[in-house]
Amino acid sequence: MEISKPPEDTSVSLSSSSLQPITLFDQININIFWMGCQFHWQALQAIVIPSMVAHFLDPRFKAINLSTVVTLGTIVAFIVNPLVGAISDYATFRMGRRRPFMIIGTIFNVIVLIIFAFSPSWFSPGLLLLIFTILFLLLEFTNNVANAPWSAIIADKVPTHQRGLCSGFNGLFSLLGTALGSIIAGALLGGELSMPAYRNAVVQIFLLIAIVQIVFVAYTVITVKETPLPASQQQVFHLSAFVKKLFFHPARYPDLSWVLLARFLVMMGIWSVFYFLVYFFTDVLGGPGVRTIVLNTPFTGEEFNGVLFQPVLLLASLPTSLVAGWASDRWGRKGLVYLSGAMMALVCLIFILFPNQYIALIGGVFFGVAYGAYSSVDWALTADVLPSTNEAGKFLGIWTAMGILPQVIGIVIGGILLQSLQGLPHHLGYTILFLLTVFYCTSGTVIIAKVKGVR
Repeated sequence: MEISKPPEDTSVSLSSSSLQPITLFDQININIFWMGCQFHWQALQAIVIPSMVAHFLDPRFKAINLSTVVTLGTIVAFIVNPLVGAISDYATFRMGRRRPFMIIGTIFNVIVLIIFAFSPSWFSPGLLLLIFTILFLLLEFTNNVANAPWSAIIADKVPTHQRGLCSGFNGLFSLLGTALGSIIAGALLGGELSMPAYRNAVVQIFLLIAIVQIVFVAYTVITVKETPLPASQQQVFHLSAFVKKLFFHPARYPDLSWVLLARFLVMMGIWSVFYFLVYFFTDVLGGPGVRTIVLNTPFTGEEFNGVLFQPVLLLASLPTSLVAGWASDRWGRKGLVYLSGAMMALVCLIFILFPNQYIALIGGVFFGVAYGAYSSVDWALTADVLPSTNEAGKFLGIWTAMGILPQVIGIVIGGILLQSLQGLPHHLGYTILFLLTVFYCTSGTVIIAKVKGVR
């Protein structure tokens, strides 16, 4: 059996040109959820999980253990994101298509966060690698149930001529959450802590993440109202047709396919090094007697990455995350993608050539400027090439998955590379890792030229 109207039938879609303009306050309410979501993931991925792996498991195998902990969960996120996004396209809840998933996912996400907080005390050391892996998998599953459908809310509610600015707010709040998650996690877990103090700090950051999730989700559910699809535009759910629709045919939508491939490559560049920055700063910039610049404290990768590097990078990205979205509405998206991608690749070369704390922070500023522009324009560019069907949840789930799949591939490659080359001089493993990032960012930038339907 087939769905009552095929995906190519534009009569079932809500045309973005028919949507009413929304206020500035509406744009803030639509996007503020991402501040809490990014606080959650930045604290965990950049600081907490790598730090826990190094502290509670054998530090000699930290790179490969970190890969083991996060890989399965990230694969789950890759599957769940487009799947739940597509399911939400069919939803007929009175609350709308997206908010019920946000509520359900967050409830279970908070439960897993609490279990993760106490897991080092509740389970024996020999089981922690398995426990961390299972809990991270559950975090990915529950959080993606909450956020995957919400990725389509801009396409649901925002007319085309406001998408660039709204995408700018998306980038702005995402980066604010990212900066706060990094600073707070780095401050709590950094420094010379005894093991009991470190365990307490782990509990504190997990509980804080849970509180932030609850507050931002509650605010979003209250302030953003969804209008359920009218009966004439609702699609009848049939399992066989649904599964068939999940398959994405690149040749049918070439511009969208090129945009997704470009996003995949740029995200490969970012995620190949992201999880390992704590280890890079510890192994390459740290050492006996080294003190952290500005803070003048005993050097730790957690503190340098969380309190200095990530905040500098993210604060530098805030202005461009908003301005770039606005500018792309007027002068086009592709030029900003070219400029930002080239700058990110250049910064990675600087990390290879000048490995010291001062240059790392300067490089972080330039990378932040470039990443802010890219993160803002990337969503707007994707929205521009979405097919004229009523399947924004599915297609934006695939878009989100193109940011998740690189986490799987990147951390596996990085973990194997660093583990196998850790005995070689001059930190050769990190050099090769950053060279791969240069290649990925450059390829993802150049390939945007293939997109013909957007300037």
